[in-house]
Amino acid sequence: MIPLTPKEVVIRLARYVLGERRVHDYLIKRGIGLRQLGNGYYENSSQDSSENRATENGATENCAAPIKQQLIFMADGKWMHGGLTDRLRGMASAYRFATEHNLDFKIFHTSPFSLQEVLQPNNVDWTIDEKQISRNSSIAKPVLLYREDFNNDSALERQLDDKHEQFHLYSCVDTLGEKFPEYFNELFKPSPLLEEQLRHYEFQLGTNYSSYSFRFQNKLGDFKEFKFKALSTKKKQKLLNAALQALQREIASNDTTSVNNQNKILVTADSPTFLAEAAKLPNVITVKGESIHIDFNSSKNAADYLKSFTEFFLISKAAKAKLYRNTRFNTYPSNFPKYAALLGNVPYEIVKD
Repeated sequence: MIPLTPKEVVIRLARYVLGERRVHDYLIKRGIGLRQLGNGYYENSSQDSSENRATENGATENCAAPIKQQLIFMADGKWMHGGLTDRLRGMASAYRFATEHNLDFKIFHTSPFSLQEVLQPNNVDWTIDEKQISRNSSIAKPVLLYREDFNNDSALERQLDDKHEQFHLYSCVDTLGEKFPEYFNELFKPSPLLEEQLRHYEFQLGTNYSSYSFRFQNKLGDFKEFKFKALSTKKKQKLLNAALQALQREIASNDTTSVNNQNKILVTADSPTFLAEAAKLPNVITVKGESIHIDFNSSKNAADYLKSFTEFFLISKAAKAKLYRNTRFNTYPSNFPKYAALLGNVPYEIVKD
């Protein structure tokens, strides 16, 4: 059991004394302030009224149709929005909430790139132009969810009201669980750019391939992410060797169950050092490209982020998926392969070393 931090102890005690609702509402209000999510909004202006926008869309001022309230998932760079998995589960969860509360759902993902270049609408048109996003504080307001240990549906309901037309949601929480694939597939399909990548690697992998994922979180000193520090040179080598040995065991096990020892293994990792070594092993396929964290890279070129999206969809099509966890060096329990496997109903396992 992971020991609680002093902050978590205070929150747990406050929940017991004051109740979940009061504590959660306070934390959300405080979080909006700390993240400065309210910055950039202005006071009421006739230039941004419902009537004017309705008139621009072809309706008259006297018979403008009532505007349906919108829940807009925001990834606009105001704050750290989380990694790829955090964003995908946040968007899918927000969409489920919107459908259940009769809200028009949109996604405004421009940080650090336009999501539409990689993922396109499938059954739902979630696209919205920046010009359609109001910054009028009488029309739009920021809302926030960021803790999974509270009742987030209830907390989001309390942030909605009848006064505003748009609610700008900042969130990476999962409220879907096993229903993630249902809502994800409603929203997304690969763009032509991503489809081309997938076809390329599906040809290399063939059928009945497996996947093995590794998440070092800069422990090997070659992946920029927040303030995570690298291990010492000696410990780096020990962790690298242990991970490669685990992969070699998987290759040996895979060979005994495959026909003609030809089944491939898709290896994903956040360490270019590890990937370079893994690619030297037999029947291993890695996705080319730079390993970067979506929240800690300033490139606005969508192609720079294709690697992670490609890996995510390839894992979802594997015969089985595994995540390596090194308990000695406390490697990160990544949700990346878990949600990818969930998307494709792929058997998933965490291998502890």
